Amino acid sequence: MTEIILAALLPVVFAVSLGFLAAHLRIVEKAAASDFVEFIVRFALPIALFAGVLKISPAQIENGPFIGAMAIGLMVPYAAAFAIGRFVFRHSASESALQGMTSAFPSMAYSGLPVLLAVVGSDGVLAIVIGNLVTSVIMIPLTLAILQIGSGKADGSIASLVGRSLVDSVKQPVVWLPLLGAALALGGIHVPAVLQQSFDLIGKSAAGVSLFTLGIMLYGQHLRIDRDIALNSLLKNLGQPAIMFVLILLLGIHGVSAKELFLTAAIPSATAASMLSLRYRTYADEAAASTLISTVGAVVTVTVAIILAEHFT
Repeated sequence: MTEIILAALLPVVFAVSLGFLAAHLRIVEKAAASDFVEFIVRFALPIALFAGVLKISPAQIENGPFIGAMAIGLMVPYAAAFAIGRFVFRHSASESALQGMTSAFPSMAYSGLPVLLAVVGSDGVLAIVIGNLVTSVIMIPLTLAILQIGSGKADGSIASLVGRSLVDSVKQPVVWLPLLGAALALGGIHVPAVLQQSFDLIGKSAAGVSLFTLGIMLYGQHLRIDRDIALNSLLKNLGQPAIMFVLILLLGIHGVSAKELFLTAAIPSATAASMLSLRYRTYADEAAASTLISTVGAVVTVTVAIILAEHFT
């Protein structure tokens, strides 16, 4: 168990720390993080997910309860945080949407991939693919529509805004390339080994570069806690795994699939909400601070999640 935990967390801590140190020593300027992000989301991660899903059996891809649990497990915390932000904390709809995203969007592209690969092996790619589709097809378009309405730049109803955001999301390589891989896998089409090796050459860089970039992005963030940051971090690191655990029991999911879902939920908050906050100039400090607290706290919560996941049968 100690070896599994170290294999899952030590590389994550090392790569994030390396990126943080690079930014601190000005070896890499913090502004360069955007270039790394472009490489990750346009090349490394899509290719990693495409190559990974090709190795997964059709039966795993067609697992309805797994897909349903992932969708519900990601969107329920989003809805809960949005409702609390809007009706309890009296935030604007835009701030509440970003609070929901901060509380419910796991850092699958950064922390998730290395943790899942270390604990469950190559099968862990499926959780990243499905989770990425849920966020790209549901969470992000919905959040963007609310942000556009809040900014006063909306052109059309919320349904049309969500539709346009959905189309934009599907055009991204990180969405359509894994879908293509799933279609090939379901069709029983096998990719030649030389092509698989070519994909792996770039795809295997996704996890390391992502974590290094996360370290650069976290550099300079101030460690502070207020009611929003506390709620966001607790809901993400504790609430979402608890919700996913209940869904695993209710839907009768067992074995590796249960581990994948539970560990995905335990992954800390993604930087996506912080990026959108900066773009729309709202809720930026809270989103960035929540991501930092969630990432630091994940050293404990992911460790506990790995221990608990080993008891799933």
